[in-house]
Amino acid sequence: MFIDKYNLERNLLMHMQQTSKYTELLAQFMNFDKVDIEEMKKGAMLHDIGKKRIPEKILNKKEKLSVEEFETIKQHPKLGIKELHQIDMSMVVVNIILYHHEKWNGQGYPSGLIGNEIPIEARIVSVADCYNALLTSTRPYKRAFTHEEALEVLRDESGKSFDPYIVAIFEVFEDKFK
Repeated sequence: MFIDKYNLERNLLMHMQQTSKYTELLAQFMNFDKVDIEEMKKGAMLHDIGKKRIPEKILNKKEKLSVEEFETIKQHPKLGIKELHQIDMSMVVVNIILYHHEKWNGQGYPSGLIGNEIPIEARIVSVADCYNALLTSTRPYKRAFTHEEALEVLRDESGKSFDPYIVAIFEVFEDKFK
């Protein structure tokens, strides 16, 4: 697989693979064509590649991150583009890597894009990424969520963090994500 050469930590690699699968499902349910779906899967597979350039002590920290540490984490989208500068990437892949942490309400990063300013492929990956992170992320201060709890977070964040249309599609097909 093309991502193997990046020597990623196992949990990060698993997260990116699962996010790619959820992205594929969402894109299929939204009737994207096969070419676009393949590009979205690739982008989702690479969305967190910039974390490779974040110090491990921050990435693997058991406690909640400090403000300064979170500012460092927020650099990973741009670091991802730098990490991949030598390969030819479609605009879909670039958009996913750069904008998967933008929020529907404009409170995301790195650019503070709002609503439809955020490329659709990044909005799809954002939902898939959050859902997967909620299911798998365990910290001393936070346990992993159930499918139902993760779905409730997506509902609560619809129109804030996430495109309400994409959350609605997720809800219609939520059994396929279990």
